[in-house]
Amino acid sequence: MQARTPVERADLISRKRAWLIALAAAVFLLVQLVGNPMFSTDPDTLSIPRLVTWAVNAVMLMLLLLTGGGLMQSRQIRSLVNDEVSRSHNRTAVNAGYWMAMATAMILYLIPGFQNFTSRETVYIIVTPSIAVALFAFSYLELRAHRDG
Repeated sequence: MQARTPVERADLISRKRAWLIALAAAVFLLVQLVGNPMFSTDPDTLSIPRLVTWAVNAVMLMLLLLTGGGLMQSRQIRSLVNDEVSRSHNRTAVNAGYWMAMATAMILYLIPGFQNFTSRETVYIIVTPSIAVALFAFSYLELRAHRDG
């Protein structure tokens, strides 16, 4: 079996990354919908491990968006995977996440029923869909580029 060239390896990694990011976003949303870790009628019943798990997961997904992933790859492979097209997709995805955060924040601000939310609940409501939108947008753009390319 012939060894793959760095370009072939980068292409394979890039394709896998797009699917894995979509999967990570779907699992993140599913866990939030099923677990609903931030909302409780009694603040004393909030599970600290669940709160910390959500925060760690959210930060890890944001770091994935920030770096483009592939930190365990060689510099050459990482530069091929995170080419100009991928960086453009990342910028577009982060923009989508930003606008989702702004729209969600404005809805929370304008609708009177949301005024009783705690700051923790408000952050959760803003951050969760914003991360998911950014990850899904990046994944979609990458998959479309691979399909069209």
